[in-house]
Amino acid sequence: MIDFLHVSRSFRKTFAVRASEWALAIMLVNWSLVLFANPELFADRESYAPLQDIMRQETWALVCFAAGAGRLIVLMINGAWRRSPHLRAAGAFIACFFWSQITLGFAQSEIWGTGMAIYPVLFALDAYNVFRAITDAAIIDNHFNRAVSDGPANP
Repeated sequence: MIDFLHVSRSFRKTFAVRASEWALAIMLVNWSLVLFANPELFADRESYAPLQDIMRQETWALVCFAAGAGRLIVLMINGAWRRSPHLRAAGAFIACFFWSQITLGFAQSEIWGTGMAIYPVLFALDAYNVFRAITDAAIIDNHFNRAVSDGPANP
């Protein structure tokens, strides 16, 4: 079982290099909370119409919350499990899907709002996070495979 001490230690040790992952996961959760809090947002704003065409606002809110919260959990357990960098990469990749769909949805609007200055950057930053997490996963996998192939130390 992962304990609070591990989460605390891991957070202090890795936050500086994972700050964008934490921030983007929180942004995705917050985005979903805004959708939950404003149930008529998609209906009231023309710029959200393309997103409404993809799926209902309630569905956007639910899946964004699940993806963001899941990503936060993975970041909390980071390092306690060998596969956590793989899950970090998956979380960033999934977030890229949301940021890209939001960007494309707003790009289809007749009038571009300030979201067009923000969401493409969030997409690019999470694409970079995918690359970083895959690199971390490869390092850990190589270390693990080397340890397995060397076998137990001979006395």
